[in-house]
Amino acid sequence: MREQDKQMLADHYLDFYRMAYNLLHNETDTEDVVQDALAATMSAPFVKNPYGYCVKVLYNRCNKLLSRRSYVLPGNLPDVAEEENGIDEYRIQQLLDLKAQLPPRIAKVLDLYYVNGLTQSQIAENQGISESLVKKLFYKGHERLRQQIMNINNNQKYNNE
Repeated sequence: MREQDKQMLADHYLDFYRMAYNLLHNETDTEDVVQDALAATMSAPFVKNPYGYCVKVLYNRCNKLLSRRSYVLPGNLPDVAEEENGIDEYRIQQLLDLKAQLPPRIAKVLDLYYVNGLTQSQIAENQGISESLVKKLFYKGHERLRQQIMNINNNQKYNNE
């Protein structure tokens, strides 16, 4: 990679940090992901657009990290003050209400994964369906929850203005 490309990436460090922090909401994870994305970009051969490549790597790393995080449900709340870990009962109840609006098949897949700790292949075997269908249901569930959460956040934003 050319020195001017490396300098351009260094100049945009704060942009990368903001992008990752908006997704992860955790400073330590954000710093790790940004450093990892920059290292991967700088070591990649023949990159025509280093900025675009770094953004792509950054989002992929963030999504991978987010997919490994589990949802915190009321049955397994940590014994920590609510202010310290950012969890409040209202948000948990909102998430549970949104999950209840999902089709039963999708909700079952999400429960088996997050509550029971099964892998996608174990879910496929347990439910007697193909692993590709499990992945599809899992993705649909995440997308619907994400869209519903975004709608709630947008409504709250407009109501506060």
